[in-house]
Amino acid sequence: MSILVSASTDEKACPYVEALRGAGVPAAAIQIVKPSSPVPLRELADKATGLVLCGGIDVAPERYGEATRPDAHVEVSLERDELEWSLLDLARERRLPVWAVCRGFQVVNVYLGGSLWQDLPSQHPSAINHSVTTTPETLVHTVEVEPSAPIGERITGRDSRVNSRHHQAVKRLADGLVPVALSPDGLIEAAVLERGDWWVRGVLWHPENLIALDPQRALWKDFVRAVGVETPP
Repeated sequence: MSILVSASTDEKACPYVEALRGAGVPAAAIQIVKPSSPVPLRELADKATGLVLCGGIDVAPERYGEATRPDAHVEVSLERDELEWSLLDLARERRLPVWAVCRGFQVVNVYLGGSLWQDLPSQHPSAINHSVTTTPETLVHTVEVEPSAPIGERITGRDSRVNSRHHQAVKRLADGLVPVALSPDGLIEAAVLERGDWWVRGVLWHPENLIALDPQRALWKDFVRAVGVETPP
């Protein structure tokens, strides 16, 4: 059995693979899936225990019923959108746990019927710069987490700061998703699916780069436990 990791390239998948390994998953139990992957998706899904949707470029606005704004600097991969919609179909059919990061969270939201801000600077300006690429680990802003939120250890105080590398975000949250963390300017930074039979969680920041921080590593361990892998203490 394996955890599927959806990304554009092996290189882009590496931080997510390392985060899974850091949370206790053997390397042999991780399968990277790309638009160019030769193995049929249903065959992969038959052996899968969970799905990780990684960060990357934008979701095509047509997926949520909008034309692309000329000022939005939207960059899309129709092949990757198609791949991840198919993977989510299979995950929903099999009730595979889904852990969605940044673009992955946006994909889940649109897949379930929500929409996105195509470009935060032009559509939702804020004093917070949500796209800071100084280093992958650079902490940019705080998140306010719902105290009872099921997203691992509660992130509070100095541990509430997260990194941020995105120019799109949730505009309309899909039915069934419950927001559990907000940025200071009101963007939904994390959400969970309110269904007992399908474990789906997503965050807008990049916890794969913050695995050294206990609360961020706890998010990965939550997913790993959901797929049935025993995690180290």
